[in-house]
Amino acid sequence: MEVANALDCSSIHVISLQLPLDTRITSVKTIADDGCTSRGDVQELKEARDNFMEAASNGLPVAYVEVAEDSSTHSLQVAIPPLGTSNVELVLEQLLKQRLDEVNFEIPLAPNEKVDSVVFDLMVEDTSGQPVDFHVDLDVPGVYGPSVGDGGNSTVNANSAEPIHLDIPDARQHNLPQVIRGKYHPDKLPENGLLYTDGRCFEHFFHPESLAPMPRNFVFLIDKSSSMQFDSKIESAKQALTLFIDSLTPEDTFTIQSFGNKGTEQLWGSGPGTTEKKQDAKNFVNSMSLSSWDTNLHEAFLEGLVRAKHDASVSDDNVATILVVLSDGYATRGETNRTKIAEHIYELNDEGTVKIFSLGFEGSADMQLLDAIALMNGGVSVPLLRGQDGFAEQITNFLDSELGSVLMSDVNVQYSGASEETKVYDATQNTFPLLADGYEVVVRGLVGESGDDKTLRTITSASTLEGIKNWELSVTPDDMGTVKSSLCFQSYAHDRITQLLRLYDASDFLGNELIKRLVTLSSQKDCDEKEFAKCIRAEALALATEANVVAKGLTAMVTVDDDGCMKVHDDAEVCIDGTTPDGREPARDENNYDYAYDESDNTESMAASDSSYKMNSGYSYSSGAGAPPPRHGLVYFFALLSASFFVTILKI
Repeated sequence: MEVANALDCSSIHVISLQLPLDTRITSVKTIADDGCTSRGDVQELKEARDNFMEAASNGLPVAYVEVAEDSSTHSLQVAIPPLGTSNVELVLEQLLKQRLDEVNFEIPLAPNEKVDSVVFDLMVEDTSGQPVDFHVDLDVPGVYGPSVGDGGNSTVNANSAEPIHLDIPDARQHNLPQVIRGKYHPDKLPENGLLYTDGRCFEHFFHPESLAPMPRNFVFLIDKSSSMQFDSKIESAKQALTLFIDSLTPEDTFTIQSFGNKGTEQLWGSGPGTTEKKQDAKNFVNSMSLSSWDTNLHEAFLEGLVRAKHDASVSDDNVATILVVLSDGYATRGETNRTKIAEHIYELNDEGTVKIFSLGFEGSADMQLLDAIALMNGGVSVPLLRGQDGFAEQITNFLDSELGSVLMSDVNVQYSGASEETKVYDATQNTFPLLADGYEVVVRGLVGESGDDKTLRTITSASTLEGIKNWELSVTPDDMGTVKSSLCFQSYAHDRITQLLRLYDASDFLGNELIKRLVTLSSQKDCDEKEFAKCIRAEALALATEANVVAKGLTAMVTVDDDGCMKVHDDAEVCIDGTTPDGREPARDENNYDYAYDESDNTESMAASDSSYKMNSGYSYSSGAGAPPPRHGLVYFFALLSASFFVTILKI
């Protein structure tokens, strides 16, 4: 990004970047007018903000980036020297996972404001560096799409030898998407998985191809409170559920329970997935009507769990029992204490018989509670997001990918060294409720001191249609090279920090005793049991700092100048500051260093002459009178390094 400043004073410009989930910023650098480069360093949030403001007040080109509260928006702040320019380059990496035999990726094309030009290059390579075919949704009217040489098809099947290239010098004239979505089909994994280590870090990918699907017991809990009428939420739920019912087999059993004011408002089933029963169930779904405004989550979960446990008790051991809840609200009826709700569900399901999967509508559902319940009961939770694919499509994609054809349940992955000296520790999630066909298990972790034999071993065990099965695999450290080794550790850190912060968020109402059962900390011996949640945060902070990872609420990245680049302007007043409501240097509360960004303002309003990009705590980006118009040239380079990394370099 090149931003010019026509004033004889420093100015700070703020840019909001909407990044895909599981994306991390790995580096940022600023380039001064004379070509001198300063590179980013991850620091604790307060320290990074203070260093940024100090450099800006000295008239230095400096950049600062942090994660906003919604975890997908990043705030990039750039200080521009008096009568100068600031050039900033960001490098992003996205962790990719296989679903339904595809790897889907999202690429940021433009920030949340108008820019002058965009240059875009895309190619996909396998782990050996060979180009592979990929599909990408790329429909930019007047630039690339039905009117520009692709025969009216906005989905591009790129030739492996021909990467996509876009050069848009008049980007302001086009309604550019902020994110471009694509996918490719990865090579199949070996039957026992793929494991590699550099002696410090390891990564393990596992997805056997030889298993037959397991029968499933489903209990679907559908929120029918009156708030589900907004944004076509109830209609989306009905559409997705009827599609999924069509995919059930006669070996499956399912129950549909709607809830609202009561835990059970209407009930269908249970019944087998025969043609007759599926049609009857679809008629039931389509006839569901809304009830009162109240939501009795506590009663709905407990009654649904009782039904699911009954189905499990009369089923064979090779049947997976699954409870799926779809809700858009908080508990407002019956038991509303979130801690008690989570505890009661956990106690009723203490054997882990029922796997709980939760879907919540963004902005209205109690995602913190739904996520904690899924976390404690061997399941997964996902938010249904506005502004992306429709709700019905998101629900369908989740059900198909996570639960569509279950090959294994109660998956457990254990690691050990060939010698007693080899220690494996601080692994990311290594137990999984289910593994569906076309999906993969990914575990990352660290390897400690080892003896002469540095072999790393893993045993994966799971319940299958044929009973309990084990898969064994071993590997010796591989000289993966500096880049790949660094990617391994950063990807591990990203995964582990995400896991720890998820637990830390849940600790707000679960308490230390419950959280301790879900994670083992490297510093656990030194941790006061009454302060366990604080120990989780401290470990996440230490890892983020070591791995140079920008983590929400913990760290930020700021470019650090060296003595060779410093050209301090002693009188460089910060006369335009995009981080404050009035364009002046902010007066900070020393006890509160959290930004919470409000995404309500759209791109068009940001481009207006006196618009503001508002944030909580009184901060805003202002482009009012007196500020020179920002000038940006964006260049994006993309390369897929492996099935697990997508690297993006943004020269904004």
